[in-house]
Amino acid sequence: MAQTINLSYGDLRASIQREKSRRIREYQANIAKIKSMRESGLFDTAPEPLRLIAQGDSWFDYPLPVPKIDQSDVVSHLQHLPSKTPHVLPLAMYGESTEDMLGVVKLHELIQNLNNPTNGGFDAILFSGGGNDLAGNQFRLWLRDAPANATNPADALDQVRVDAILGVIRAGYEDLFIARDKSAYPEIPIFGHSYDFAIPNGVPVNCVVQVGPWLKPGLDDRGWKELKTTRKIVRLLLEQLANMLDGFEADKKKKFVHVRTQGTLTAKQWANELHPKPEGFAAITAKFVAALRNYHKFRDRI
Repeated sequence: MAQTINLSYGDLRASIQREKSRRIREYQANIAKIKSMRESGLFDTAPEPLRLIAQGDSWFDYPLPVPKIDQSDVVSHLQHLPSKTPHVLPLAMYGESTEDMLGVVKLHELIQNLNNPTNGGFDAILFSGGGNDLAGNQFRLWLRDAPANATNPADALDQVRVDAILGVIRAGYEDLFIARDKSAYPEIPIFGHSYDFAIPNGVPVNCVVQVGPWLKPGLDDRGWKELKTTRKIVRLLLEQLANMLDGFEADKKKKFVHVRTQGTLTAKQWANELHPKPEGFAAITAKFVAALRNYHKFRDRI
């Protein structure tokens, strides 16, 4: 039986802020140590590994499995690369949607850390956003009721509503670009990804409490119940996110790199409807590493 946790919203936010403060202190201590070693001649590795700041959702900060293992999300896999391991300041917190991550407080938090000289400067921003907006508990809202004997997945999406939520995600990204341009490092690129084709099989997250499922309940409620069809519905929706990121990448002024992660995971690499297993996150991380290495300035630094 799932356990009930009596934790107020204020307590939760305070806990999250304490954790972020701890991460920032740990990152700053590491950067200060590297600076000291370089100045003393004890650290002469050249070129230095990349310095990255990561903001986003549970694909960058996944708290499972329990007990927590080190390599259970993209950022933790990056932090355990066997060589040229990047220095990552992880601001990402699980469960946050694009508007949460790029609201006033979170956007200012990102920019303050970009501009803070104690952090030593950054080479790139890693961003994971849009998945919770599209495939969270509100997934039902983007669907039409299934007609009799429905088999065409294209009939499932209410495109007016889909366009509206994609507009929200677009606005979040656009504000991120503007904020980066006004920061102390306006030339650094932003690397974002398009998730992968989640399987709407009704599998939730089971830890202290059950979270999810997010996709199958909405599909069932709308009358879309055949897995072969529902998988195509999810694919069509997420492909629209990927198309939007392609457009950002094509606009060179945005200095954005689309890490193409769709089509990466096998069915066995999914832990639940929205999250990979650790080996799945490793496969997604490999796409980020390849994208970073392909970036013309970073080839020898990761």
